[in-house]
Formats: sequence, C-alpha cells, structure tokens
Amino acid sequence: MKALKVIFIAIASLLCVSVAAQKSFNPSLRSELVCDFADWTPAEVEVKGSTQGFAMHGRYAFVMHDKGFCCIFDMKKKAYVNSFFMPGNSGHCNNACFGVEKASKSSTFPLLYISECGGTSCCYVTDISLEGSRVVQRIYFDGSGYAGTIDWCLDAKNGFIYTYGGINGDYKLLKKFKLPRLADSDASGEVHLTDADVLDETRLDKGINIWQGSFVRGRYAFLPDGYPPYDHFLHIVDLEKKEIIVSKNITELVNEPEGIDIHGKWVYLVLHTPKQPRHSVLHRFSLK
Repeated sequence: MKALKVIFIAIASLLCVSVAAQKSFNPSLRSELVCDFADWTPAEVEVKGSTQGFAMHGRYAFVMHDKGFCCIFDMKKKAYVNSFFMPGNSGHCNNACFGVEKASKSSTFPLLYISECGGTSCCYVTDISLEGSRVVQRIYFDGSGYAGTIDWCLDAKNGFIYTYGGINGDYKLLKKFKLPRLADSDASGEVHLTDADVLDETRLDKGINIWQGSFVRGRYAFLPDGYPPYDHFLHIVDLEKKEIIVSKNITELVNEPEGIDIHGKWVYLVLHTPKQPRHSVLHRFSLK
C-alpha cells in the first residue's frame, strides 16, 4: 500500500509539472517601436516594391520587398548597409527565414529561405551576403490540402520546414517536413516535397483571417494576421495542441503586418506602409 502511495504521488507530481510546463508559456507580448527603416536609409537610395518578408541574423536585418528587392540594415549601428534585386527571384517575397546550413565555407550567412508567394509557390533557398545573393535551391510542395498559394517558414534549430496557407477568411494549414539539405537537390537544383513527406499538420478552421508572415520555434508558430480594413493580430499557435493560444490585437499599429522573426527574447514584426516602400516600420514584442 505504501508503495502504491509513493507511485501515486510520483505520477501526480509529473502531471503537475506537465500542466505547469504547458501553462508556463504566456508571453506578455509587450510591444515597442524599434524604427522606421526610412530614417536609416539615405535619400539617394530608391527602395523598390512593397515591404514583405523579414529576417535577422546577428546584427543584420534583411527586409524583403515585392519583386525580389532586398534592403539590409545594421541593427547595432542603426544604419543602412545595402540594397539590391536578388537574381533569380522576382516573387512577392512574403516570408523569409534563415536556416543553419551554409552554401559554402566562404558564405557569410546561413541559407535564407524566401517564399515566392504566388506563381508556383516556390521557396527560394538563397545564399545571401551584404553585397548580393544567388538562388542555390528551389523547394516545391506537390501535395494536397491547399487552395492557392503557400508560404514557407522554418524551425531551423530543430531542422524542420513548414508550408503555410489556406483561404483568407477561412481555414489555415501548416504542414511540417524535414528541412532538405542542398545535397538533396535533383539535377535541376530542385526539391519536390509530397504528401508522403509530411511529418505532421495543423489545421486551424477559425481564428486567423488574413495570413501574413510566419515563424516557428519548437512547438509554437508565430503568425501575424490582417490588412486594412480588417483588424490585425499577432497569433501564437501551439503546434502540439493544434490551437491558437495567444491572439494579440495589434490594429493600433495601423499598418499591415508582414514579415516576422525571433531574435533573443523578442518577436520582431515589420509593417508595410502602403505606397511607401521606404517606410518599413519595425516593432518588437516581448516574449517575457
């Protein structure tokens, strides 16, 4: 009887720890303005295309623009670094995430995964530097479940890539895959994922209206939502529970939420100012 009591106490303790762990992730998402990148961009620099994807690595921020234009900023110096059209990529560039693999030993940064968001819904795997870029692989999803275009996002630390899409005003769907390596490319430099490659999926039938950028860290997906005249939100989805656990209304930030990244204890979100591509406005939200 004593032994059974000890076992019961041990099981109860584990359950309490499990429940506490599930409830422990409740970030404040306290927000603050970081900058308007227009203030850091020299007057003579012409920025092309609407603000879209966003990614950070070290001290550098990469702002993607429609039709394959990229602006790079030094977050430590609060300064413009460079801008250029990315060869081989004329897509919408709706989302961008850094991986961990490098194209070569001489590469400055890990590979950058950029969503075409239109056309063939390609993921342009890009070897990028402060001076320019080149597409070194293209990833496609040839499976089912989506209506229209899809985006791509990474859980780079754990080696996974996700497709993300759905129908605006209707369901949203995330599918999980093992992140391909460059060595997995076929003779054309492509990887074609199918339904057989899906490791897991999360379908959200309500809660997200207009899907924008996306970022995954472990069991959580961070998903901005909305454009004018609709309300804007920053959602956090628990991919194990397959449900939205946080929805922060960010409509007060006015402009359309776009690309997203996590750097340290902050979620960074860039906003698109209509017809003013220079004005990529960056906010961040605390994960504490």
